[in-house]
Amino acid sequence: MGTSSAFGGSGAWSDTVDSLYDAAAGLSSGGTELPAAVMSAVGKALGRGDRRGRSYNVRDLLQSRSGSGASASGDGRDSGGAPFSRQAARGSLVLEALASIEVGDVPHLVEYGLDFSSLEGLSGIRLFTELIGLILGPAAHPDDAALRQALLATMRSDVQGAGGPLADTIGRFVTELAWRTTVVQLTTSERRASVAGNALVQLEQRVKTYIGGKVRQITGQLMAATPQAVADFASNLAAKACRVFGKGDPR
Repeated sequence: MGTSSAFGGSGAWSDTVDSLYDAAAGLSSGGTELPAAVMSAVGKALGRGDRRGRSYNVRDLLQSRSGSGASASGDGRDSGGAPFSRQAARGSLVLEALASIEVGDVPHLVEYGLDFSSLEGLSGIRLFTELIGLILGPAAHPDDAALRQALLATMRSDVQGAGGPLADTIGRFVTELAWRTTVVQLTTSERRASVAGNALVQLEQRVKTYIGGKVRQITGQLMAATPQAVADFASNLAAKACRVFGKGDPR
């Protein structure tokens, strides 16, 4: 069945989506592990467009310079979707800017070339959501919506006590982004109506546990927290994660 080509996935994702739904059916029948081929397929589909990790100029990642995120890249996914690594770099800028605002690191904020004055006096989730809008702009593609959902989920995990260094936060974000980008493809599949909701919950738990474990193993340290360094770190981490997933060892 596959996914709708309008969402950029029919060629790269159709077999992957079918294998994920097959895995969900297996889990609902009492299975305990994801077949190795499932995560291999996810890694290869996510990595399409950039398997090595690119250095994207910070200004080119901003909504005011690139138009609107995924639809503006032209260098990765079908039908306007941006490479997973580019979306990771874009989202990491929101996390870096938030950290800079919280500690008053004005020199880092200057690198964005944006007017942050509208955020004065804001805090918590309101600050975060306004920052997302300022840096990323409107969601013009389903992958952009997935990016925002991944950022908000990461923010919630920090509020609930995950915290830690920025590199760890970016690792949690990449994990969320990988799953939520995959969900874009799952929800456009004609098979979704035939799979019970509980099976999909089990699938999400297994996939996110696998992805999170692999990302934690490869996250490493962020040596410099400038916007450009953070974007490069996130892009490289996302691309490396896809290569690791592509090896297909979900144990």
